Amino acid sequence: MKLFATDDISASVHKAHADFTHVVLNRGYTLIKPVYFKTVLLNDLPAYQYASWLPTDSQLTGWRDNGGVLVEQDTHPKWVIRAPDVTVTVECPYTMDRIEKCNQRNAEYGVLPRPVSWSTHEECIDLRFPVEDLLRDIWKAAAGQQMTNAELARETGIAVQHLQYMKNALCPRETWAVHKRLAPERDEFVEAYDWLEDGELPKGEITVSGYKSQIEEMARFGYITLKKMQKYAREEPDWRKMEKKREDALNDLAAVRLLVESLPNHLEE
Repeated sequence: MKLFATDDISASVHKAHADFTHVVLNRGYTLIKPVYFKTVLLNDLPAYQYASWLPTDSQLTGWRDNGGVLVEQDTHPKWVIRAPDVTVTVECPYTMDRIEKCNQRNAEYGVLPRPVSWSTHEECIDLRFPVEDLLRDIWKAAAGQQMTNAELARETGIAVQHLQYMKNALCPRETWAVHKRLAPERDEFVEAYDWLEDGELPKGEITVSGYKSQIEEMARFGYITLKKMQKYAREEPDWRKMEKKREDALNDLAAVRLLVESLPNHLEE
């Protein structure tokens, strides 16, 4: 797996496009505070859009047949239609697994951006794999309870914008409490509204239905009331396993940093 690093994503995409026919720009984000790439910087290049969850197969076929830059939104690509010559990622991942998933299909090489600072990556680890003391406080407040993130934030004193990530380490089951209020007049909501029933629905069932975005939009417009609840297990977690997950995540990030800082500069090759 041949890799380079870059300080200028747009320049690297242009260089790859000048040298090869099929370039992928992986525009998937996994950091909690990502720095978003402006795709307008590529307006002078033939570009296609692809995401596995959107009806974009024709875009993928167009890129395969004509070449150009495929702007891909999947964070862990799975499709196999043609090996890209080069993949440029807009975000330096915090796991080696994502680096490998994005670049193992390349015919030539991959390009990773150098972070200006690694503090955003470190903060991401702290939120997704909290220290034991914080996790214990969350569990003591939530054990056996069904609560919203806001309710749990009030109980723990942890800011809700941090808690919404931290609580996932406890693997709560999410349910959506729905109450139908007004039948929507907008055609794009009618089918989803008719599918819904008052009561609590597992988030997984809503996701599988394909109506998730419509349901959230109907709540925003007042056609329904929606309350997202988290159900926490009563059993105490294995704190040693939780700490091991954090240690593994920190070690993984250290390996990513060591790799990226050792890579040659793509724009100087």
